[in-house]
Amino acid sequence: MFNEQIKVILYANDVRKASIFWQSLGFAEISFEELDGSQVAEVAMSENSTTYLVIYDRAFIEKNDDEVTEPSPALIFGSDDMMGLYKELQTKNVQLGDLAQIGEELVFNFVDADGNYFVVSGK
Repeated sequence: MFNEQIKVILYANDVRKASIFWQSLGFAEISFEELDGSQVAEVAMSENSTTYLVIYDRAFIEKNDDEVTEPSPALIFGSDDMMGLYKELQTKNVQLGDLAQIGEELVFNFVDADGNYFVVSGK
């Protein structure tokens, strides 16, 4: 049976830099390890979260299994304070897309240190 834990894999050119980026957005670093000569970090929205981003070194994965590093997944994060989050990311110099309204939802995207796009949706 499945449990409530979900881990989403991200590939980064620099695992430490990627982890620091997510931490600057308020995520907690759950772990940072060296495995087989490569770095792996786990970050989550909080220490108690059941959803994690697991960040692997892209070069290491490509060297060992070049079929694995497909494009990044399309992730949509939720927010209960879209305007506050948008303004906070602006102050952190995160590359942002325009804040748009789609129906009753507000939506914008942002870019991480490796150029991957992520979406935030909420009211």
